[in-house]
Amino acid sequence: MDSDSSLDVVNSALYRYKKTNFLFKDPMRPKDLDALLDLELRPTDVFVVTYPKSGTVWMQQILVQIMDAAHPEQAEDLINRNRVPWVEDRLFDEPFRDRPDPRYFGSHLPVDMLPRDVKNKNLKVVYVWRNPRDVLVSLYHFSEAWVFLESPKSFEDFFQDFLNGDVYMGSWFDHVRGYQAERDRLQIHFMKFEDMLKDLRGEVEKLCLFLGHSLTEEQMDRVVETSTFNNMKVNPKANYKDLVEKERYSKNTMRKGVAGDWKNHFTVAQNERFDQVFKEKMRDVSLSCSWE
Repeated sequence: MDSDSSLDVVNSALYRYKKTNFLFKDPMRPKDLDALLDLELRPTDVFVVTYPKSGTVWMQQILVQIMDAAHPEQAEDLINRNRVPWVEDRLFDEPFRDRPDPRYFGSHLPVDMLPRDVKNKNLKVVYVWRNPRDVLVSLYHFSEAWVFLESPKSFEDFFQDFLNGDVYMGSWFDHVRGYQAERDRLQIHFMKFEDMLKDLRGEVEKLCLFLGHSLTEEQMDRVVETSTFNNMKVNPKANYKDLVEKERYSKNTMRKGVAGDWKNHFTVAQNERFDQVFKEKMRDVSLSCSWE
């Protein structure tokens, strides 16, 4: 266990640091996470940020396809998470640091833990969010599948842990509130998971406009087609299949790719309790959730 006084144990798999929960297996300890604040970035770097289980793998696939269409000379035969690596999960002396511009990075970090250069150099940030009821359900199943996390004792226990912020990467409410509060101080583009389900092409077109990539109709068709749930589920570069084979996951974590699955898990009492907590924690945030 780290001796840092700001570190307290949540359970045997997680440690809490600055109100955010990290895995003991993570290479980033508190001093490394603090060092990330001073990480030197390029003006062309782009960050895609999500709270876990909010469309992370989906957005990695979309960005890789956009990159390959806009910069075919840079196309590589690599899995998506190596093309859009996690800033908090990789050491910056690794080869990916020398990738050509524009570089894309993924992150689950709350806004106050992002490198200062994100704000100082006005980097582009893509923030993908999803209705928190479905996030809760998806994270529950993910916690059962990821070998580095303890399997929840019950859905009821996990439900309460989620509301309390005692789950991997901490409170969904704090995460979303934090980025919403910085929307006028960051160059940030918000994308809603449910909107992507309804009109993927329209949302990708908006994303390309934000990123400054102009794609042909044929290129856009390919980005959208290769980024559907069914195609990603059979694409080993996109679906983290290698981590299942390496026994990091006990099963495939791409389950349904739908909205509204929470209705198959929540009791009436849980739904009422969630609604109460949501209204309390998000009362001063302009946020329109799509629940199905």
